[in-house]
Amino acid sequence: MNHWEKCKKRFPNRTILTEPEQKHISIVFDDYFAATDQGQRFLFALFADSVLWSAGPDHPWYYLDDNDQISEELLTAPFLDKEYIDNLHPLKGTGQYQGKEVKYSPQRNCWTYLNNRTVHLHGTSASETPESPTDDNTA
Repeated sequence: MNHWEKCKKRFPNRTILTEPEQKHISIVFDDYFAATDQGQRFLFALFADSVLWSAGPDHPWYYLDDNDQISEELLTAPFLDKEYIDNLHPLKGTGQYQGKEVKYSPQRNCWTYLNNRTVHLHGTSASETPESPTDDNTA
């Protein structure tokens, strides 16, 4: 039995998350739940192979096995090309690229605009694609 299964077994009376708690869940967490332990409510999440816990919104995330706080760098590690994104929110996976709002898509493994079009971070975009040779009007 892996660590996540042990954690779920330890808290059989899991509950759904409140709206503020849902905002505290990272888009890259694989699974999560809320539970009460000794009268206090906690959040638990699976991140890659690690089990994390938090006392809730406005509280940091910690590794369950050693209670070390997880760093923002580790939370954003799955975000490719994050160095091009301004105002990066580590849990929501949102930010700005060239002044436009963007979000990270874990399913597509890329940044997208809010209309779900792919962000081309390396100087090309749908509007900047070079003309094809068939568009050339020269003889």
